[in-house]
Amino acid sequence: MKKTKTILLPLGVLLGVLCIAIYASGWYQSYRLTVGLIALGVSLIVFATSLVMEQKRLQKAQTLMDDVFSENSEIASKLVNQVAIPCALIEQDGKIAWRNESMQKIFAESDICGVQPNFDFSAPLVAVPMELAGNVYQVMRVPVRRDTDNRMMMFQYWLDRTEAAHYQRLFEEQMPYVALIYIDNYEELSADVQFHRTSVFSEVERLIADLVKEIDGVYRRYENGRFFVVFEAQHLPQLERARFPLLEQAHNLDTGTSMLISLSIAVGASDRVARADESARQAMELALGRGGDQAVIKKGGGYVFYGGRRQMEAMQSRVKMRLFSKALHQLFDNAGDVFIVGHSRPDMDCIGAALGVATCAKHAGSRAYIVLGEQNSMIEHALELIRDNNAFSSMIITPEHAERIMRPTSVLVVVDTQRVGSLIAPKLLELAGRVVVIDHHRRGADHIDNPTLHFLEARASSTSELVTELLQYFDVNIRPPALVCGTLLAGITIDTKHFAFNVGSRTFEAAGYLRKNGAETSMVKQMFQDDMESFGDVATTVRSAEILTGGVALASVGEEMNNASLIAAKSADELIGIKGIEAAFVLGRDGESISVSGRSLGNINVQIICERLGGGGHLTMAGAQLTNMELDEAEMHVRTAIEHYMQEVHNTQ
Repeated sequence: MKKTKTILLPLGVLLGVLCIAIYASGWYQSYRLTVGLIALGVSLIVFATSLVMEQKRLQKAQTLMDDVFSENSEIASKLVNQVAIPCALIEQDGKIAWRNESMQKIFAESDICGVQPNFDFSAPLVAVPMELAGNVYQVMRVPVRRDTDNRMMMFQYWLDRTEAAHYQRLFEEQMPYVALIYIDNYEELSADVQFHRTSVFSEVERLIADLVKEIDGVYRRYENGRFFVVFEAQHLPQLERARFPLLEQAHNLDTGTSMLISLSIAVGASDRVARADESARQAMELALGRGGDQAVIKKGGGYVFYGGRRQMEAMQSRVKMRLFSKALHQLFDNAGDVFIVGHSRPDMDCIGAALGVATCAKHAGSRAYIVLGEQNSMIEHALELIRDNNAFSSMIITPEHAERIMRPTSVLVVVDTQRVGSLIAPKLLELAGRVVVIDHHRRGADHIDNPTLHFLEARASSTSELVTELLQYFDVNIRPPALVCGTLLAGITIDTKHFAFNVGSRTFEAAGYLRKNGAETSMVKQMFQDDMESFGDVATTVRSAEILTGGVALASVGEEMNNASLIAAKSADELIGIKGIEAAFVLGRDGESISVSGRSLGNINVQIICERLGGGGHLTMAGAQLTNMELDEAEMHVRTAIEHYMQEVHNTQ
């Protein structure tokens, strides 16, 4: 029949074409119409005959298929019912209309929602993993329609993936993770003649050996005060639950000096040894940039932090600053323009550091520009003094101006921040040929990658202190103007709360150098003066503070108050001066966002709390910006972060 159809269809088409050709050609003019009609009739008969034969062939094939299924329906039913794969036919509301014996053995309820609470009949037809009674299944779905009542149903079959999941879990648990352990204050300890070098290092290695034995790993010491550890992934949760006790154990060692042993631990969690090693190195760089004395785990693209709650000891060695100053001088010598940028809503520390770097750039013969966005009340008086000074007034430019005039040979110096998200003009990072970072905050996960030069010292009181030391080592002939010295001194003063917090001997040495070069304390005092309205707003905010567990004060600046972010910062400063308050967090609306200012006496690490809110800072002073929420909602977020932190501290004590 198929062959007949194959012959008749082309024949009918051919006759039809021939009919048209004869009629159009005029052959046998007198018989043209007759011949054409005969050919047309024959072609129609042939074409109709082929269609009838094709229809009969299809009906015969369908009848044959129906006979096959009809004769074997009982066998097919038994096969589906007894097959080892659990199967079920489910109504749109989740009711099970039918299931095979395998499904009945593992699930006997009448509603699929008993094991799939989120069952959605209209969900995409994708494989969904599911665990039931210790087994792992991959749930597959196929929609079916009943011909009798045109009703849609869902056919599910569950593929058992228990064994595959078991081996995958074994692979994940036995993956080798790499850890690096550094004595991060090794140089400071070694410089002290009273340091019990041999005995202390032996004790540190003993502690590390005990730890590695507990997690069934191996370690090697590859440099003074540095260790390389490899262990299986299944032991990492054990370290995280204990919150890396090695950090505190090292503090208890007697060094023979007033300093404690400070360790930095970095763990690279990846599925390949080479990737784990690279992740561990990146985590160690971050741990050291945050001041050390903590553990950092890098999992994929994210970081997890432990420790870091202790106030770091002041810097001792000046070698790093000398080397950095020399390298920066060489960089400025070969640069055309130097652009200096800080964080959004810059404070006195940021402005002082920017002026100090600009002084160095001018001394090296480069043109210096300080990039500032919108003016804020925290630096209002300082900007007035800068604009009144002919030597510095032309340096202040907007981000838009900087983007237009920056060249590939330009150097961008980032001061008082290392986070890309907090920069006034982050686009300048892409335009600059070389980038330099100078900061005293603890490094965050979103730090600027691969700068040409960087000086990150979380143990410094302020970036102004670092830049003051930079001025001393940059060139022996440099003489910073009184305006620069006064602004730098104001930056140190604001970040140390008038030399009350996070102050080391080098902080006072920097202040002495600035005072000797013309910094006037009266000018510094003027920079911090408040008007009567701001003073009253601060007092109102302080009175409204709520004291939480652990001596943490929480307050919000009224929506009707002006300069809410400034009021929040000053209120937080005032609150920690009240007896019984260990830390303070004050919120204030700053345009479309909520500004959070955190302050601490040192026993509570406000930087860790602000990091969880998307911000950062220092142990005693930190901040964050919360967006897309109301003030009361933001206050709940801050309250939750404080409670979590206090709970973690309680669990580790």
